[in-house]
Amino acid sequence: MIRAELSKLVSLPATWTTLGSTLAANVLLTFMIAVGDTPVAYSRAGFIVLGVLATCSEYTGGQIRTTLTVMPRRVRQLAAKHAALAVVTLPAALVVALSGPLIILAVLGTPVGLWQVAEVTAYLTLLTLLSAAVGVLLRHTLAGVGLLLGGLFVAAPFLHEYLPDEMVTLVVSTPVLLIVAALAYRRRDA
Repeated sequence: MIRAELSKLVSLPATWTTLGSTLAANVLLTFMIAVGDTPVAYSRAGFIVLGVLATCSEYTGGQIRTTLTVMPRRVRQLAAKHAALAVVTLPAALVVALSGPLIILAVLGTPVGLWQVAEVTAYLTLLTLLSAAVGVLLRHTLAGVGLLLGGLFVAAPFLHEYLPDEMVTLVVSTPVLLIVAALAYRRRDA
């Protein structure tokens, strides 16, 4: 099942366009700003789009009915979709997380620790999976992307003082939303 979901995800042109433009934006912002964390802050938008697209793309053209006919066990199919998304996202997140520090090292000579790279990679992967869960719940690409980008760039700065660290929030909320999405996916019609 994972292989089938990975094949579908990799064959989507939007997957490669999103990943390529996210990496290009990250590199460009790193050169322009020359600050390690700021480009990753804007690169989060690309990973949000990737997560929502990975789960909502089948609803757009009606392919979800074919998928559910071939793989009737919905929770297993959704778990395979999320695992395939993690397989694609993890190396892409690592490249984005490494690109900023490597450019800063080359330009400014300031080294960045490997722990920061690992944390950014985990953060971007969890954010993508959270976005996928929201995509499953909403089943509409524009609504999912709008909600998540609005929450990330508009609401989060105002709520920052009331919420714990972003990484802690993601570590707690991602599994919860994945479970809620799986329960909703299991009970809803395609």
